[in-house]
Amino acid sequence: MTLKELKEHLSNYYKFDISERTRQREYCYARKVFCRIAREIGYTLQQIGNEVGLSHDAVLYHYRGFNVVSQRDKRIFNQIIKDYSLPIQLCALPKQRKPKPNIKPVLVKTNSPQTYKEELINNIIDAVNEWETETLNHFVTTRLKPFEKLRESTKPQIQPQKIEGAKLNRPVKNPVLC
Repeated sequence: MTLKELKEHLSNYYKFDISERTRQREYCYARKVFCRIAREIGYTLQQIGNEVGLSHDAVLYHYRGFNVVSQRDKRIFNQIIKDYSLPIQLCALPKQRKPKPNIKPVLVKTNSPQTYKEELINNIIDAVNEWETETLNHFVTTRLKPFEKLRESTKPQIQPQKIEGAKLNRPVKNPVLC
């Protein structure tokens, strides 16, 4: 496969000319895919750069930065390798996660609160029991964990020492001044 053919195939997949001089993300990612495939096939950095209007160091930058491209670009990379039976290792795509079952957490409340603290905890449990799992996760990551870090890093306040007033060596006879 020649570089011109590879460029045309990628331009067909992306629906735009990948050699266009722009810094938009989709164009940069398309150039990264092009540089990765062309370099893996065996073309030199200079040959690749001449085809898309880049210098050899920019081609090297795109080649090495391939791991930041989006999942869509990785799928296009894999599709071109499969379509043209290129001797390149496929790019690993993350496995699809199975959705977690929506299990409602059960929090234990004190039946008869005897202290103010127990009553506050029961009120918190009532409010949290109504939240969905996503809301709970969001609360833990954005509110609870930062608060715990703050609490752990806060030093206790130092109580100032009591200092007695100055003692006079010679007592004053005026009672107002004493």
